[in-house]
Amino acid sequence: MFIVRGVSQLSLSYSLADQNFAKTQSIGILNLSVQMLEFLARRPEIRKLNVLSNSSLNDRLNLPAGVPVSLHDSADRNLPGRIMWDQWGAYAEGKKLGNKWLFLPKGYASFVRPCPVNLATCVADASFEYYTRVYPQEVPYFRKWYFNLCVRGTIKYSKIIFTISDYTTSEVLRIAKSYRLEPPPVRTIGIGFTRPEIGEVEKKPRIVVLAGRWPHKRTDLAVEYLKRWHERTGFKGTVEWVGRFPPGLKVPELPGWIVQTRLSDPDFRQLKAEARALVYFSDYEGFGMPPVESAILGTCPVYSDLPVTREVMGGAGCSFDNKSYESFEKALNQAFVVAPDVIAEWGSTLLARHNWPDVVNRVLAGLEASEREGSERVSWKFKKEKS
Repeated sequence: MFIVRGVSQLSLSYSLADQNFAKTQSIGILNLSVQMLEFLARRPEIRKLNVLSNSSLNDRLNLPAGVPVSLHDSADRNLPGRIMWDQWGAYAEGKKLGNKWLFLPKGYASFVRPCPVNLATCVADASFEYYTRVYPQEVPYFRKWYFNLCVRGTIKYSKIIFTISDYTTSEVLRIAKSYRLEPPPVRTIGIGFTRPEIGEVEKKPRIVVLAGRWPHKRTDLAVEYLKRWHERTGFKGTVEWVGRFPPGLKVPELPGWIVQTRLSDPDFRQLKAEARALVYFSDYEGFGMPPVESAILGTCPVYSDLPVTREVMGGAGCSFDNKSYESFEKALNQAFVVAPDVIAEWGSTLLARHNWPDVVNRVLAGLEASEREGSERVSWKFKKEKS
């Protein structure tokens, strides 16, 4: 547990204006941004907090009374509005509010100019660089050009960069080196989770499989392996897919296979809690939240074995090698025989490792250290000039 002492003058503008539940390509980053804000807003170390939001998030913010929220719908309306917000609007609002810090939880900074106040960014992953390197045909030229410059702006102009895993910290440092840029301090803060209140849940013969339209989510491999497993085992329950499928990928017409593009948070939690297993395929992640959430809900997670999932899960759940169907089959079959008390212990251990109070303590410690280092540099410069 990190304890922050002596921090009494932090003032913060926190920008959510460019995020939208209906449009987002990453529910995980949106949930991270909203939940981090909720816990920051309740910390006495922050004497002043302003939230930059948009109308679509009104029903998702759970903030103490009196926290000022300003709406900037132009940031979410269309692509030109988003670009103007990224490159000019967020900084202009941050300067107008007069807080010491502007916090961008989505991580993409302006490349047009330095931030007029101290800039803190949270980088959830390095997926843009990964796609440029591994799936270059998937990234349109303008998007590639634009986000390349935004990543450079983040590294060049942030006073501190927070990441959600040690793996992503190493990725940020590697990319900074490849750009020949000197990065600011980069600190791993992680992600927090809370145990949802859902009451008693009866397990049902169902498997939840997460789909994604982007190639790194390996929905193609999930369909191939699940079809093979279903035909080999004769599974009589339901295989329930949640998410968007890549263009052109058809789901086999197998008994019990159900596809739902998106569910509300309560419905999705209930579905995961009732399942016997949650299956999560991926080639690349900055953290990998669903396996953690699954274990906390008492459902065995079956997930791709990646450097970051090894870091995050710490051996909990059933992992498999994407390159081996046999590994996947073994992991999924094992999920059906893991004792409920073992899964409950996994959930408790993961909650203890990944909790919001510790995450926010790390954020506050990072901001306080940056302010202190800045004061020390100013003091040293003043003494040098006097001498």
